[in-house]
Amino acid sequence: MNSNLYEQVEKQFASHADSHWAHLSRLNNLLIILNISMFFLTDLVIRHGYYYTFYSLLFLLFTAVGPLMGFGLLTRLWYYLLFVLSEVAGTYFLVVSAWYWVRTNSGT
Repeated sequence: MNSNLYEQVEKQFASHADSHWAHLSRLNNLLIILNISMFFLTDLVIRHGYYYTFYSLLFLLFTAVGPLMGFGLLTRLWYYLLFVLSEVAGTYFLVVSAWYWVRTNSGT
């Protein structure tokens, strides 16, 4: 039963994989721009020395490069979920960086 369900989900994903990858790519680009504009252009990373923004950028860059590397794997659900998890991790580190920024009142 579970194997059949996974096959159905993967088949459904394969038929709409191009739109899923496009949405993930757009979200990823927005998060990278947000990360750079919030922390690097304001010089907060260098002055205060916290590194979660670097971790966030590494995860987001991994997500950006992912579709370029595995051309034959783009219709595989597990390959897509790997990069969705990377996007979630990058978003987590971005939110934690913003939370730290607000808590320490470093923006002023």
